[in-house]
Amino acid sequence: MRSLFVSILLGSAVLAAGCGGSKGTATSTGTTTTTTGSGANSVTLTVDGGPTATQPGGELYANAAFATATICSPGSTSNCVTIDHLLVDTGSTGLRVFQSAVSSLNLPSLNASNGSPAYDCVSFVDGSYLWGAVQQADVTLGGETASKTPIQVISGTTTGVPSSCSNGSTDNQNTQASLGANGILGVGVEQTDCFYKGGSVCDSSSGLSTPPTPAYYACTTSTSCSPAFVSVANQAANPVALFPSDNNGVIVKLPAVSGSAATLTGSLVFGIGTQSNNQLPSSPHLFTLTCDDFSTTFSGTTFTPDPSTCGGAGSFIDSGSNGLYFPNVTKIPTCPTNTTVGDISGFYCPSSTEKMSATMSAADAASNSVSFSVANAENLFTNTTTDSDAVLPTLGGPNPGGVGFDWGLPFFYGVNLYSAIDGETMPSGTPAAPWWAY
Repeated sequence: MRSLFVSILLGSAVLAAGCGGSKGTATSTGTTTTTTGSGANSVTLTVDGGPTATQPGGELYANAAFATATICSPGSTSNCVTIDHLLVDTGSTGLRVFQSAVSSLNLPSLNASNGSPAYDCVSFVDGSYLWGAVQQADVTLGGETASKTPIQVISGTTTGVPSSCSNGSTDNQNTQASLGANGILGVGVEQTDCFYKGGSVCDSSSGLSTPPTPAYYACTTSTSCSPAFVSVANQAANPVALFPSDNNGVIVKLPAVSGSAATLTGSLVFGIGTQSNNQLPSSPHLFTLTCDDFSTTFSGTTFTPDPSTCGGAGSFIDSGSNGLYFPNVTKIPTCPTNTTVGDISGFYCPSSTEKMSATMSAADAASNSVSFSVANAENLFTNTTTDSDAVLPTLGGPNPGGVGFDWGLPFFYGVNLYSAIDGETMPSGTPAAPWWAY
């Protein structure tokens, strides 16, 4: 999930991270596929359509991987809540949960640099956004606990949201129905959610004269909020980076699929090269990153970041995007706005399945050719069988040319994807993070 703020840069100093496309609706062949990891340093991943899929009138969230976390008041083992269906997102950083889910915990608030309570804004590429206070919690995933973790607690109201956060949008994804999840678990390649070229532009030490927007705000009242600097220690953090061990990255493990399926089960493993279940393969495809992106060459066009500005249309591997999203340089037909499943113009609808290939490459000249297919999304969403398909490996859609190539969750099927966290110690023989490998 790529938001328009500062954790993985796409085109300006105010970052881009946001889901591609819409959630969609699908029906099923009834097939279920499973692979699991083991150990205290892992949690189960499920692709099951999300928390609203089985609700009356609810929407199925295709190609979304979910995990469960336990959130506790700092230092407590009893004042806790367990939250399922958190969207696992390698394209952003930070845990984001609804205020209604954690209100009983009375979590302590964290302050901006001016001493007022800090608020976080996440603006997505599609114009939607999340707004909420920065609070502190102990976060447990499997057998690992990140103590005193800054998290975003998503506000249940739109009152007081600054215009520089909403950017005129009315699409505040502050409900389960609108987000399609019970929160976001951002386990990307940075330690906190406001890093740019190796430093935090949201900290007062950045050298900027004014704080970037949309990012962090200080609120003196519930309706009076202004852009503000926030210390790195108080910025929404990658919980994995705060584990006592197994804290240098994650592995997303999902099994291969031969076609659409009802559900899929895999695992999110913590640490790279720290235990027997998180070792790199002997000859991995490893891509060092420039501005947290790399390059993809597709149909004669290369989507690559500008290392001098961290701008340009880069390429990224993003479990929070529910399809393969890339600029329509090959003129694939897009879907209509008016269908039995609603407006699906954010997806491709070729007359027959398109088989394609692209080449991933990194600054260190590592490269690999990847084959993929894109099918007619309207057909995928209106299959004639009776159950719901949450697993659609051939779902794709257009990305604006300025955004680049988004390797979303379909790329993860059958691939163990390693995401190495910037600034953490890496296994011997591997480059400094951040990098992705598979």
